[in-house]
Amino acid sequence: MYSHLIHKIDRDIAAQLKSLGVGKKRSEKYTYPCITISREFGCEGIPVAQKLSEKLSTPGYPWVIFHRDLISTLTEKEDIKKDLLDAINTETRGLLHQYIDHLLAHKPSDYNVFKKKAETLNILAARGRSIIVGSGAAIITSDIKNTFHVRLQASMEFKVQQVSKLLNMTEKEAREKIEEKYRKRTEYIYNFTRQDVTDPHHYDLVINNSRFNADEIVELIHRSLVLLNMLPQSGDA
Repeated sequence: MYSHLIHKIDRDIAAQLKSLGVGKKRSEKYTYPCITISREFGCEGIPVAQKLSEKLSTPGYPWVIFHRDLISTLTEKEDIKKDLLDAINTETRGLLHQYIDHLLAHKPSDYNVFKKKAETLNILAARGRSIIVGSGAAIITSDIKNTFHVRLQASMEFKVQQVSKLLNMTEKEAREKIEEKYRKRTEYIYNFTRQDVTDPHHYDLVINNSRFNADEIVELIHRSLVLLNMLPQSGDA
């Protein structure tokens, strides 16, 4: 199931970019939010993103999912990044660059690579109608006003069951994989930002995936957006 969803998201990058309106000046009157989804390995980040995109998308206004591989592809394509950036007003563009320089004050050896990815994430967040899965997006885009940050957590038992089933592993192998991913993800983001990606203070909504399935999580996120007036009313687009 997981690989099927990944394939469905990846199968046509050009269509994703077209959905977002790359190369076109924005005519929307409403500033759409961006949703970031951080998750512990073994939680349903991709299924939630897919279902959320389907729920929020309306004719002419699709919501686009960006996960690690697609973000990396965008980061490498300067022409596409320029088209995205051109659709954001001048003041916001300047603030994005200032914020990224401040965020990445600590400069490890591969700083420039991470900085380019951070720029891509901030452009997508400012652009709106984006669902960003992983990549420390909640921390990296925390200065963008129209963002809503979600964190999915779960019991070790739930994650072990999910990973062992999806990756055809023994429970022991699944547990080791979860622990390895946890260590690598936290270290990677901390290395650049000096922030702990597991800190709940980075998120607007922290959800226990052991208690709520993907459909229920989508409803929780949607209701939160409505309560915060982050979704357009009829005629606002």
